[in-house]
Amino acid sequence: MPEIQLIVWGGVLNAIWEFAQSALYTDHDRGWWYVTWTRLHCTVGDVMILLSAFWIVSFAFRTRSWAAGKRHSACVLFIVSGLGYTIFSEWWNTSIRDSWQYADVMPVVFGIGLSPVAQWIVIPPVVLRLIQLQTSALNAGNTAVSDVGSATSVNSPQE
Repeated sequence: MPEIQLIVWGGVLNAIWEFAQSALYTDHDRGWWYVTWTRLHCTVGDVMILLSAFWIVSFAFRTRSWAAGKRHSACVLFIVSGLGYTIFSEWWNTSIRDSWQYADVMPVVFGIGLSPVAQWIVIPPVVLRLIQLQTSALNAGNTAVSDVGSATSVNSPQE
């Protein structure tokens, strides 16, 4: 099930990114528990964006197995849909809702933090590649098992 792979790989990589970029936000004075909670909360949000983008592409291409292949147009739609939402969300949450603020060290363009934008440009293609590699390995394993079964039945003695 590709969604499980997406959740696992996306969760791990986004959690690492969220904690790594932590210094680019202003909430460190609220204590380690708050910072930990918000980074984990953001990781869940990142995974939800990944899943939403995945389902958009699955609907557009009428298959959930697109992530295991090398369909470039599907990958582009996946990245663009997630990136578009990420840019909107960063703008909305920093400019309109004031849900979080960037530290002075966060590079910004038009008020949008570049780290979250880079996060969406870097992580989703890596997740897709990991899914492709994992699917290839599973398929190769299934082929080997199938080949062994075929070889056994072909080479088994006849009564």
